[in-house]
Amino acid sequence: MARARHLKRAPVREALIDIQFEPRIEIGSIERFASGQTQEFPKQLDLWEALVGFNVDGGQASANATQAVIGKRLDSEDSPHVLQCRTGGFTFSRLSPYIEWDRLREDAYRLWQIFYREAGPQTVTRLAVRYINEIKIPLPINDFGDYLVCPPKVPDLLPQAISGFMQRVVIPDDAQNCISVVNQLFEGQSVMLGGQETISVVLDIDVFRQVSIDASKVDEIWGVLDILREQKNRIFFEHLTERSVEMFG
Repeated sequence: MARARHLKRAPVREALIDIQFEPRIEIGSIERFASGQTQEFPKQLDLWEALVGFNVDGGQASANATQAVIGKRLDSEDSPHVLQCRTGGFTFSRLSPYIEWDRLREDAYRLWQIFYREAGPQTVTRLAVRYINEIKIPLPINDFGDYLVCPPKVPDLLPQAISGFMQRVVIPDDAQNCISVVNQLFEGQSVMLGGQETISVVLDIDVFRQVSIDASKVDEIWGVLDILREQKNRIFFEHLTERSVEMFG
């Protein structure tokens, strides 16, 4: 069984830190925060929420829809960073190429402090760390079990070829006070990589904890996020065989 270790070539497509809070804040607070971040995040777009309602009157049904701006998406110019600030949440993402947790943590920590001062969220209610990984598997492949600890399983009396699969498991962990949602996905396409035909299996790991923390207690918030990140690493390596881990070592 593979155990946690440092990877020189982490197969991360996107890594993010998510913080949700209550009560919702005013959109004007988010806009003021965003206006101060134009140098680091010059690309800024509104985030919209659509609400659909249904009415039944005298046997006649009607529908109505409304839209409202609930936040801002901020994209960096020269590095793959995305910051989404919503009336109920804050999400900081690092896209490929991924560097390391300490860098992601440092940037998110700094921006959350500014966001807290400018927008004034009160109580953090949910914390999450999510990593979307792409496992490049060389072809030909006889058995996904060579690379995945929990591979897809076809009943023995059926044809054994697999052209795609999607698997989702939810893992509560009382000891760590968190829940992990793990998705494995393969859509069947192959690509050439360094002269080798490969396929990509997505290993999407979302680890979260419901909390009630004063938003000003930054060190407590990030202490929980560090625990969730360690749990994410545990989940990641326990889903890969030694053969998979060796490809990134």
